[in-house]
Amino acid sequence: MTEKELIQIVIDETGGDLDHPFNGGSSHEKINWNIIRHHRNRKILAMVFIKDDKLLINLKLSPEHGEFARKLRGVEPGYHMNKTHWNTIDVNHCEVQPQELLGMIRESSALTEK
Repeated sequence: MTEKELIQIVIDETGGDLDHPFNGGSSHEKINWNIIRHHRNRKILAMVFIKDDKLLINLKLSPEHGEFARKLRGVEPGYHMNKTHWNTIDVNHCEVQPQELLGMIRESSALTEK
């Protein structure tokens, strides 16, 4: 899957808006952050980025779901995020099945829309 395809999947599943508030500036990191936010409350529901040639997505999951998911190859505590609630998934090199990933995207959207 490509970065562009993943971003479109997240937008299609959630109705979110694409934003780029962390790019540029004086950051020492050269990651292009693709932030998908809720339209109404502007909260982040997903972060899509490439790091070390890996397509990654940060998603918020319940602590229990996140703990379970981290037992799968390619799922780690959230990069640059709260490690209890956020998880980073290596989309193209993980044991998460496509339907499971869609469920995680929907869960992240539900948890952040309040």
